[in-house]
Amino acid sequence: MTDFRAMLWVEARKAWRSGMPLWTALGALFLPLGLGFLIFVARNAELSHSLGLISAKADLVAYGVTDWEAYLGLFSMFLAAGGLLLFSLVISWTFGREVVDGTVKDLLAVPVARTTILLAKFGVVAAWAAGLTVVMLLVNLLLGVLIQLPGGTPVVVAAGSARVLGTAGLVLVAFLPLAFVAGVGRGYLLPIGVMMLTLLFANLLALAGWADYFPWAVPMLYAQDKLTVAPVSYILVAFTGLVGLLATQRWWKYADQNK
Repeated sequence: MTDFRAMLWVEARKAWRSGMPLWTALGALFLPLGLGFLIFVARNAELSHSLGLISAKADLVAYGVTDWEAYLGLFSMFLAAGGLLLFSLVISWTFGREVVDGTVKDLLAVPVARTTILLAKFGVVAAWAAGLTVVMLLVNLLLGVLIQLPGGTPVVVAAGSARVLGTAGLVLVAFLPLAFVAGVGRGYLLPIGVMMLTLLFANLLALAGWADYFPWAVPMLYAQDKLTVAPVSYILVAFTGLVGLLATQRWWKYADQNK
């Protein structure tokens, strides 16, 4: 436990000193701010007419968003798409930077079990992603208050917030295998490419009606309507995350670190 705490502190300090948590937090703000702006434009006729094309896009995005329940549901869908970009960046950076910077051999030389090092890295990733999610959710709730959406009862807001957090959790678990891809690809580019490829396949399989069996499409299904998601979909997401953890652990333990 002492080694884990020490490595957790080291990984958290590396991330903080790099400035990446701040930059990703600023990037995360675009999701709630963008959604809030579009809905504000759609709910204000005079401003809508003066903005032309932006107004048309706002009407499409905000269609049906008349209360808090619909607002938080739409934000969950925004998070399912935009969150995977943020979380993929967090995972790729956390596991790929050691190879890019040439520090992976130094890290593996410390008298600490490699599994402990990996657990610390995954712990930082989880805390980082949770922090980004909380920031986005709080800003989203604040904007909802400012826009003065109706139906903001404690039950509705709590249920919508839980839906947002559940979506973020599914996205993070589904993309844990990117940690292994970052090691195999020895950097950031391959995991980002794999993320884009899975996003493409998720959209294609959703159109074909097979998204329930593609773990990387499940977060969007959950965000749209969690009641329609089959139990097997959650099992596939959990299995994908577990495979990602085990594959990363095996790679770090046995792969030839020749850089």
